[in-house]
Amino acid sequence: MANLDAPDIRSWRTTTGREPTVRIGIVLDADDMKVLHIETPDEPYELRGRGCPTRAVRRSRIEARLSDNSVLVRVDNGTLERAPFWRLVPQADQPVEHGCGALVRDVVAGRGFHWRKTIDQHLTGVLELRPARHGLVLVNETSLEPYLAGVITAEMGAECPLEFLKAQCVVARSWLLALTEKMHDGEPFDRCNDDCCQRYQGTDELSDVAIAATTGTRGMALLDSQGKVVDANYSKSCGGVSELPEHVWGVHKPGLSAVVDAPPGGVEHRFNPVTGDVFDEYLNGAWIESTKVYCSPNVVAPKDFARYLGRVDETDDYFRWTIRLARSEIDETIKAHVPEAEDFVRLHDLRVASRGVSGRAISLVVAYLDSAGQHREVTLPSEYRIRQALHPGFLFSSAIAIEIERDAAGVPEQISYRGAGWGHGAGLCQIGALGMGLCGIDHAAILKHYFPETQLSRVYP
Repeated sequence: MANLDAPDIRSWRTTTGREPTVRIGIVLDADDMKVLHIETPDEPYELRGRGCPTRAVRRSRIEARLSDNSVLVRVDNGTLERAPFWRLVPQADQPVEHGCGALVRDVVAGRGFHWRKTIDQHLTGVLELRPARHGLVLVNETSLEPYLAGVITAEMGAECPLEFLKAQCVVARSWLLALTEKMHDGEPFDRCNDDCCQRYQGTDELSDVAIAATTGTRGMALLDSQGKVVDANYSKSCGGVSELPEHVWGVHKPGLSAVVDAPPGGVEHRFNPVTGDVFDEYLNGAWIESTKVYCSPNVVAPKDFARYLGRVDETDDYFRWTIRLARSEIDETIKAHVPEAEDFVRLHDLRVASRGVSGRAISLVVAYLDSAGQHREVTLPSEYRIRQALHPGFLFSSAIAIEIERDAAGVPEQISYRGAGWGHGAGLCQIGALGMGLCGIDHAAILKHYFPETQLSRVYP
C-alpha cells in the first residue's frame, strides 16, 4: 500500500533516502464522468468521507455520483451518503502483482488520440474521489515504485525483454522525479495516467519480468553533469533520428540530445540532422531496405507489435507510413483546433516553414480562403499543434512530406502525408530501445545510447 508517511513527489529531494509518494489523476474533469463504479477486492479497505462515519468495506461495489460540489457514494445496495470528498484506503500491505488492488470501471485511455477507448483498471494504494466542474476526479495515491511497474506495462507490453523494461523504468522514474514540466496546474494530483504525462494503467498487465525490471532498477535515475535528475522524455518511435527538446517544448533540457537511432558507423548517420535537402531520401531512400536503425522493421517487425506494445496501442508500421485524407476532413480539424485561422472557409495550401533535427516540422503555414474569398495565412508554431491540426485523430508525427492533389481549378481535393515515426521524437525511442533489447543490449547501454550526456545513479535505496 502507499506509504502515507513518505515524502510526496514535490518534496522528496529534501528527504534523504526515501521513496516518495505520488498522486496520479485516473479520471479527470475533462472525462466528464458523472458516475464511477469501483469494486474492492477480498482485502480490507476503509471508506472515509469528511463528516461521515468511517466504514469497513470488503468485496464491495461502490458507486460514486457527482452532486453539486460534493460526491454521493453508495456501497453495495445501501443508501447514498454525501461528502465533499472520499478516500478509499487499504488497511493492509498490497503486493505488486498482476491484478491486485481495487477495480475501477471504464477509465479513459488515449485522451484526444486516435486510439481513445475505455478500459477497466486494478489500482493499488489509496483512491480519492473529488468533485470537479464537469465530472468526478479520481486520484490514485501510491508509492513511486508500484506506480512505475504500472507505467512500464502501460507504455509498452509486459512481454518486452527485461533490459528494455529496465531502461523504460529508469527513464519514467527520472521524468517523474525531475517534475519540471508544468502539467495539470491547479489539479489535486501530480501527473495524470495518460499520454500527456505518462501512461499508467495499474496492475492488470504486470508480469514477473516487469516486476523484476522495477525492483532491479529501484531508485535509479539519469543525472546531468550538475548531478540533477534529468527530465528524461520518450516517445514511441523517433523514425531514425531523435529530436531536440528545444524543437518540441521550446526549452533546453540538460542531458537530452539528438541521436541517430542506429549502431555507430552506418550510412544512417549522414541524416543527423535531417535537413531539407536530404529529407526526401530520409523518408524514401533505398537505404531503408537494409538499415540497422533500431526502430526500423528490420529490427522490430510490425507483425510483432501486438506482443510488445501497450494494450491500448494499435499495430501499424510507424517507421514509415502514408496517410491520405479528403480536404474536407482537414478543413474540419483546422476549424476545431486553429482558432487563429479567423473566418476559415477552405484550405488552400500547407507549407512546412521549418524542421527540427529529426525532420519533424516545427512550424507550418496554413493558407486558406475566408468567406470573402480572400487568401489568408496562419502559422502553427509547434509539432504538437501541427499534428493536432492536420489529422482528425492526431497525426502520428510531424516528420512529414505533404502532397496536395488539386482539381482543374486548383482547389485541393486530397492531401497525403508521407511520414516517419510516432510521437515527438525527443529522448528515448521506445520501439528503438525495444529493438536494442531484442538485440541483447543491456539497459545501461540502451540509456547511454539515447542519453549520452547523462550518468546512471541511485537517488534513493
